[in-house]
Amino acid sequence: MVANQSPHNFWSSLKVERDKAVFADEFYFNVFEVENIIRFDTESERDMDFQRADIDVQLHAWERHSNVSEKFRAIDYDDLYIELYSMYPNVKGWMQNSSADHLAYFFPTRLIWIDKKELIRAFETHLLSNINSAKIKELKTNYPQQNASLTDEISINSSSHKVRYIKAYNKTKSKDWDTIGLSLPFDLLEAIGVKLKVYAL
Repeated sequence: MVANQSPHNFWSSLKVERDKAVFADEFYFNVFEVENIIRFDTESERDMDFQRADIDVQLHAWERHSNVSEKFRAIDYDDLYIELYSMYPNVKGWMQNSSADHLAYFFPTRLIWIDKKELIRAFETHLLSNINSAKIKELKTNYPQQNASLTDEISINSSSHKVRYIKAYNKTKSKDWDTIGLSLPFDLLEAIGVKLKVYAL
């Protein structure tokens, strides 16, 4: 178990992601050779609609476009964090509430590019029924107003994979809430058929 009492600063985290978007755009132009990039990073009604659908950016090239969900990780633990609840228990997270076509998962030295619809199908088929609600309840009960995590195991094709349930305590001037997610090792994702495209940064 890991726990700390410092709340997750929602607005600070949002600023970091917006700052890193400049770097991401350079990658899209130089490596993917996209022709146009449309970001949904303001508080306008249109942008908020896209954000609620887990779409951060739209990439245009060759008369097609892809709606992309972006995630930025400061440290590469060789895993994928999926958000189960953005506001527990009433608001489902981006894993269960997404209209994105692709997931761009940025680490400091590499990008993992994933078909988001394929990821969701694999999650619903192989992992959703294995979500350990007792672990989530334990996080909520034992670590109120704290960030905390608990380890668990998920068996796929007779192989056991270690996972981690993570609770982030968020606080603004007007409200506080918990975000609940699950950290999945990449070998587990490959075991359930998720294809990972890796690009060096």
